[in-house]
Amino acid sequence: MLACACAPAAAANPVVGGDHPDPSILRTAGGWYATSTSDDWLPAFPLLRSADLVHWRQVGSVLSKRPRWAKNDFWAPELVRRDGVVLAYYAALAKSGRRCVAVASARRVRGPYRDNGPVVCSLTGEIDPLPVTDEQGARWLVWKRDGNSRDRPTPILAAPLAPGGRSLAGAPRELFRADLAWERDNVEAPALLRHGGLFYLVYSAGHCCGRRCTYATGVARAPSLLGPWEKRGGPILRGGGGLRCPGHAGTGRGAHGEPLLAFHAYVRGDPSNRQLFIAPLRFDVAGWPRLARRPDRVSRRFRGSVPPSGWQWPAGRRPRLAVRRDGLVLGRGTVARQTGTTAFSAGTTVPIMDRHARPGLAVSGSEGNAVGVELRGARAVAWTSVNGRRRVTGRIHLPPGRPVSGSGLIRLRVAAGARVTTAIRVRGRWRAVGRPQPPPRWASGARLALTVRAHGRTARFGTPLIRPR
Repeated sequence: MLACACAPAAAANPVVGGDHPDPSILRTAGGWYATSTSDDWLPAFPLLRSADLVHWRQVGSVLSKRPRWAKNDFWAPELVRRDGVVLAYYAALAKSGRRCVAVASARRVRGPYRDNGPVVCSLTGEIDPLPVTDEQGARWLVWKRDGNSRDRPTPILAAPLAPGGRSLAGAPRELFRADLAWERDNVEAPALLRHGGLFYLVYSAGHCCGRRCTYATGVARAPSLLGPWEKRGGPILRGGGGLRCPGHAGTGRGAHGEPLLAFHAYVRGDPSNRQLFIAPLRFDVAGWPRLARRPDRVSRRFRGSVPPSGWQWPAGRRPRLAVRRDGLVLGRGTVARQTGTTAFSAGTTVPIMDRHARPGLAVSGSEGNAVGVELRGARAVAWTSVNGRRRVTGRIHLPPGRPVSGSGLIRLRVAAGARVTTAIRVRGRWRAVGRPQPPPRWASGARLALTVRAHGRTARFGTPLIRPR
């Protein structure tokens, strides 16, 4: 029964293309919901729904706007249903500089959600929240104290929750910390399941992200929530076979109640997107959980035009934006959406009359890291931005007269791969703008961005077309 119920999910991995790190999965009467980290982009924490664990689509998000207390770094959401209310616990950086675990609530999984603010904060950092129920039915919050960000220990903590789950009802207790060589002085991302009268805490260790990541997934077990906890000597999931740095797992249940593990991993050749995998778990003769089948990668490259949903903007005020059937109208600011790959070409059009709005097209790796091209009156300008510092890398003059005979449109194009190139098409031919540039720093998934930089103006963009390379 286990293999039969889970085979479709295991065979279809990754189940969602693009960047979906730190997943949480929740089973409901009508199917499954999943959510993931959104980093510095809004709306925060996309909500994905599936009726079969194979086919997923986005149906909303947890936070449609930035909470007043928060700045950015919207990480590690965790969904749970309690007493007829859906709670979404998450981590974020506060405007005060503290890192907090916070919670939002809704009557149904799709929302709308109301943010209830921080549950626990500190300058050291409180992240990776997990609401759990102990062996006596009491409700607790488990999370990680982010000591490794300040060269301090990184314990996994637990504290009782007050009724309603919106605040703590007692002091935190340490469950365990990094003490094995493979953990590389860091444990985080707790996820809990119960089996045979024991608690099993799945956790991640090492460095999570980037080309030099060392992430792997381990497990500890205990007779009660507060321990004592016994760790398995080595990880139950590590890189290999086309996957890099699998981790930050969430636990769930399949159609017949069998345990599932949802986790993210990089796939070979993609340095940006931590894609979402789902695999069944089984328990070995020693009582430790293992993946029943290691997921193999199946290519799910993004194809076709960008649909009129899924646009995001950097954490802050939503720019003026109107999505239309044939494109969108954008005021000053940036909107972006995931491309699902770091090797692609993409293009859009802008009316010649809108060139003074300084409209542009860019490849974005994270807020403040991008490569693009924009129109500035009679010129097209190529630029690159590293950690928010922008510099011009090339300029060309637009030829006089109407571009693209009879249409009044200028075409913009970016192509990403080992290098990023930018070009415009005016009066029937493409012209490169600037020299090829290194790709932006990949930190939160590859995105195609549309920009308008002039105050008080708007620009009309044709529906962008993304073609994987």
